[in-house]
Amino acid sequence: MGGRCFLATFRPLILTDGLPPFVDGSCRREPDFESPFPSITATCRSGNFAPRLQMGDHVAYLTVRAKYEGDVATGWRLVAALCVSQRFSDHNEAANWYRLKGCPLPSNCLVPDNPPKVFELTNGNPPAEVKKRVRLESNPRLAIRLWDATYRQRISEWPVFLVTTAEFLQLRHPPQLREAQLVKVFGKVPSTLNPPQITASQLRRLLDLATNGAV
Repeated sequence: MGGRCFLATFRPLILTDGLPPFVDGSCRREPDFESPFPSITATCRSGNFAPRLQMGDHVAYLTVRAKYEGDVATGWRLVAALCVSQRFSDHNEAANWYRLKGCPLPSNCLVPDNPPKVFELTNGNPPAEVKKRVRLESNPRLAIRLWDATYRQRISEWPVFLVTTAEFLQLRHPPQLREAQLVKVFGKVPSTLNPPQITASQLRRLLDLATNGAV
């Protein structure tokens, strides 16, 4: 397995209504697992993650720790392992690439003709600065405008756009990981606020858990 490996977390949608429950829950899916070529940008972590990634790098995505439907205890779900296959300097370049491929634009591609998700298709959890400025239930459209504006500000500073291929992707029934399993793989429960680099061996062990429960 070439390239570096990283471990990241995200907050899933869960609200289904026909949508895969374990896609990202923000108004700009980050990452966007629903695209045929999943994408990673700086909308979520600003300059702390996406700008660090290069072609050939791998990222394993876990949900944040919680008790999801069917779980008897809190844990994480291993949703995806992505490999960076294209790196663009800005979102317009990426949009052109997707269009040439005949693919819909990913939600986290911030170009003029690609609006954010409506509030009803999010997890209802925008950044704290948005919650301070608007009552979400009474004015969801304003909430989305402010939410999207925070992302646009971030990509104006960190416009890099990563296209990936999925090495593992399970958006409906991803396997659960318990604390003891993460400790067995990493020696501790890793902090993922700033996604840490992990070894290729640790990534393979996570994928082994996803496929057959072995560590």
